[in-house]
Amino acid sequence: MKDCSAIIVTTIVGLFTSLSVNAAVSIQPYNAQEFNPAAGKTIEIPIKIDQPGKLSVSIYTADGDLARTLSTSKKEKVGIHKIKWDGKDNNKTIVPNEAYIPVVTLTTDKTSHTYDPRQISGGEEIKINPQLNTEGQIVFQLGKPARVLARAGVKSGPLMKTILNWEVRGKGRNVVFWNGYDHDNLMKLTGSDHLALLVTGFELPRHTILTVGNKKLTYNRWRENNQWASSMPDLSKVAFEREGRRLSRHYYLPRSVDIAPRITLEIVDKLPKNKEGLPIVSGPIALKVGMHDEDRWAMQQSLYEVAFFANNEFLSEEEQGYVPLTWRWNPVGLKPGIHLVTVNVSGFNGQVGVKSLQIEIPN
Repeated sequence: MKDCSAIIVTTIVGLFTSLSVNAAVSIQPYNAQEFNPAAGKTIEIPIKIDQPGKLSVSIYTADGDLARTLSTSKKEKVGIHKIKWDGKDNNKTIVPNEAYIPVVTLTTDKTSHTYDPRQISGGEEIKINPQLNTEGQIVFQLGKPARVLARAGVKSGPLMKTILNWEVRGKGRNVVFWNGYDHDNLMKLTGSDHLALLVTGFELPRHTILTVGNKKLTYNRWRENNQWASSMPDLSKVAFEREGRRLSRHYYLPRSVDIAPRITLEIVDKLPKNKEGLPIVSGPIALKVGMHDEDRWAMQQSLYEVAFFANNEFLSEEEQGYVPLTWRWNPVGLKPGIHLVTVNVSGFNGQVGVKSLQIEIPN
């Protein structure tokens, strides 16, 4: 059954420059590429056709799932037609905050023409120059909507915090709020000469629509509700360059794989504690590393390594690690006082999880 309730068609006859490699149908620039369907907002997708015919728009997720199909009930004239999307999927559920790609098909009396922005754009790596202001805000500019990764760590040491994990961000000035501390709020990183701040990303396909405002449903839960499966691509069969620009491997990975895995770190031994509740370590101890069950599938799609640090200094690494993992450590050489122990679990697909704890070395 055709979905006509969510469609407004406006015909504007004239000559326009097409952005598409397909001259018969193309998507024109939007007035805005971000909207809040949870607040009842909608977005109009302007489509130019050079031949009369029926139009349909398929809204896809970043994982290639068909979220919504919109179509006109009659043959449209040559010109520009605006099709409105209310931000709901085919089950009338408001979609979660993410990036969605419209694919347009024009069906004429003789044939059909499809314009798919993913065939000509998306994944181009971008250089981001972040500024960290005195309020702890990370500020950067984007020329186009992009998926952004922001991490903070210690130079020549561990990753300490994933601030943005391949999150969708809009064009223009972006401000990210961060308290300046590590993942466990044990160490302040801002203000230190040893802070290493990485902000990188890749462009989204042309005409990508960004949705915001849905506080009730996450992207992964929504996909599970729709029983959409994730599978790893064959990276030997995808392009890593387009028109002289490098394409990010993360563009091809399922969103459920590009995660910051949730890690646990605990001392197996029963130890006395100081008045702050920190374990008092007087000799060798066993450190046990675990991982949240829901994150295991993503990390098992490649090998991963487990690295240990004390006060941001490298201690040891299991290059083909697994979890749960128990590592025996003798903190010999550490001076009396409070010390920070950190573990990084790093997947070969670029994921990194971090967990830290404090110990006391007695006099």
